[in-house]
Amino acid sequence: MTLIGRTVLADETSAPLIDIDGSRVGEVRLPRIFSAPLRPSLVRRAYIALLSHGFQPKGAWRGSAHKYSVESLGVGHGLARIARVRGRGTGRSGAGGFVPSAVGGRPTHPPVPEKRIHKRINKRELRAATIAAIAFTREREWVTKRGHRLPANIELPLIVKNSLQALKKSKEVIEFLEKIGLSEELERCRVVKMRAGRGKMRGRRYKARVGPLIVIGDDEGVVRAAGSVPGVDVVKAKDLSVLHLSPGGVPGRLCVFTESAIDRLKERFGEST
Repeated sequence: MTLIGRTVLADETSAPLIDIDGSRVGEVRLPRIFSAPLRPSLVRRAYIALLSHGFQPKGAWRGSAHKYSVESLGVGHGLARIARVRGRGTGRSGAGGFVPSAVGGRPTHPPVPEKRIHKRINKRELRAATIAAIAFTREREWVTKRGHRLPANIELPLIVKNSLQALKKSKEVIEFLEKIGLSEELERCRVVKMRAGRGKMRGRRYKARVGPLIVIGDDEGVVRAAGSVPGVDVVKAKDLSVLHLSPGGVPGRLCVFTESAIDRLKERFGEST
C-alpha cells in the first residue's frame, strides 16, 4: 500500500499493451493511481469547482433606467406617487420611469457582475479527485454506465504503443479505434440529436455525444488528426484533469493511454518509472 497525498493506493498491477494494428504485444506495469479508491462524490465536487473557473461574470447594465431624469410629484395631484419623467414637449413627459414597475425601468434585484462564482477547492483534495477519476477509467462497470459501447473481450485500461501519437490523418485514427474494437462506440458518437427545448434558439441547437479520450505524452500529429472525429478528444498527460475524465461530473470515461502518457502520469503523481 502507498500513500499519495491522503489517498491510499494499492500495489501495482499490469495491463495489456496494444500495437497500432490492434494486436497485443506485451504488458505494461500500471501506476498505483489506477488502483485508488473510487470516490464519485469527490470527483463531482472537483468537476463543479473547475467548471466554475470558466464562467463569465454577468449582470445588469449599471446605467439601466437612468436615461431620463425623474421625480415624484408627491401627493395632492390626483396621480400615483410613482417617479415620473420631467420636462415638457415629449411623449415620455409625465410617464413613469426608473422604478421596476415602469416601462424602461430598472430590473428588480438583477444579477450583478460582482457575484462570486469562482469556486475554490484545496490542492490536496483536487489531487485526490484527479487520482480517483483516473481509477474510474479502469472500471468496466462505470465506463459502460456512462453509455460507452465496449466489446466483451476488451480489457481496461487501454494502453497503446507510442506510434499512436504520430498519426497524421483522421482516417488513420478511425481505423485504429476500429481495430481495437470500438466500431460500435464510434457509431454511437456519430449520432447528433436536436435539443428539444428553448436552447435551440440559444446557440446549443444540437447535442453531441462524448466518446473516447486519447491521453498522450507528446503530440506528434494525433491532436490535429483526431480533431474532426466525432466524440474523440486528445489531451496530454500533464494537462489531464477531472474535466477531461468526468464530463458532466460523471466519472468513468473511456480512455486510451499511450506508453509515454503512463510514464508522465507516474512522474506527475510522484511514482518511479
